[in-house]
Amino acid sequence: MIESPRTAREALYTLRGLTFAALEWGPPVSPAAGGAPPTLLLHGFLDHAGSWARVAEQLDGPVVALDLRGHGRSAWVGPGESYHFPEYLADVDALVAALGGRVRLVGHSMGGSIASMYAGARPEAVERLAIVDGMGIPDGGAAARDRMVQFLDGIARVRAPRPYPTLAAAAARLVSTWSGLDPAWALELAERGTRPVDEGFVWRYDPRHLVRAAVPYRQDQHLRFLAAIRCPVLSVHPEHSLFAVADVAALEAAIPDLVVKEVLGAGHMTQLDAPRALAAHLTAFLR
Repeated sequence: MIESPRTAREALYTLRGLTFAALEWGPPVSPAAGGAPPTLLLHGFLDHAGSWARVAEQLDGPVVALDLRGHGRSAWVGPGESYHFPEYLADVDALVAALGGRVRLVGHSMGGSIASMYAGARPEAVERLAIVDGMGIPDGGAAARDRMVQFLDGIARVRAPRPYPTLAAAAARLVSTWSGLDPAWALELAERGTRPVDEGFVWRYDPRHLVRAAVPYRQDQHLRFLAAIRCPVLSVHPEHSLFAVADVAALEAAIPDLVVKEVLGAGHMTQLDAPRALAAHLTAFLR
């Protein structure tokens, strides 16, 4: 059977000494061929590239969805190391170079924060930027000492993830967390997002991600990245966002060229709740 060009393909990239997994759709990325740059999709915290599937298959041109380090099928960092936010940006920088040096960038939640900071740090590398419920994290600067204590305590007692006896049980957990998620799609997400262990299946993400980050999020620093963006930006608001309206507005006000769209009936996991509506907004904007 001949696969559709919009059928997902597993891919591997070696970036900064680590092996990264990705899903790709459409024609292969060919930097030497010219034309429109590929679309790079970044997932959120504890998620993986598979959550973009129902959106990515509707987009135009080459599409690459990355498993961030320590997520999905990408490698974990070594013993004694932790996950710090600048490393995500450096990974994206290496992947963008491998994809030809210029991309259309889309990020959800934590991936939206990564994408917006990257677009501010490397404005010449991003043709268009779309952020899906990734703006509005409250400032955490006042809690710097508490965060460091929580990091030190947490990294000293990282816990193994709780196993699920079957893939169906892991999929049921996704359905219970995101009401309305199609059970068949939940099973696909669980198949890609878990690994087998003696007791059943556990999520593939590194449990060190659950340790509270040592450095708190600083909104004043994020604003400097946003003000440096030089491409058009789309900010997608689900009707039931995780974030406070005032925090979102404060960040969006710093973006020079911004379009805002809302997806009615959707929650934070917009790509799961309303993939068709989200894809329509992205397609119109990215073109």
